[in-house]
Amino acid sequence: MLTKQPCLHAYLSGVFLLILPITVTSAPQFTAYVTAKVEDGQPVRRNGLEFFDCSDRIYVVVEASGLSAEEHEMTVRWINPVGEQEERTDYTFLSGSHEPIEPIWAWLQLDGGPGSAIGRMFDSSFGMEDFIGEWEARIYIDGEPMAAPRFNVLC
Repeated sequence: MLTKQPCLHAYLSGVFLLILPITVTSAPQFTAYVTAKVEDGQPVRRNGLEFFDCSDRIYVVVEASGLSAEEHEMTVRWINPVGEQEERTDYTFLSGSHEPIEPIWAWLQLDGGPGSAIGRMFDSSFGMEDFIGEWEARIYIDGEPMAAPRFNVLC
């Protein structure tokens, strides 16, 4: 005669699954934009304008969420119209949780070199010819490429 006994393996497996914590992690999310507009000491988004004057301070702003709670490194490589790195900005920031962090930014101020300021009194593009055209702000977070917003500089 067969007696029905509960399957101990299935019971223990069920208990084991209940004990395991369920961790749902999402990949970090990033949004980046360029702007020259500043309000209350912080750069703010301009509506679709990607053209800047040679005298503008150009900001690249990164909004991020889902970053691990630790120190992170942001690098911005400012690529000029001929495809060369004009400047590089390195910035270390701390993310406290997976929640969105305060926007982080880097900025670029173009300079035509010695004597160009005097020439710009008569011609706004004097000494700035190499800066006119399409630029790219290549952004890396912890060494990983994140975004590369493009913008144009006109004088």
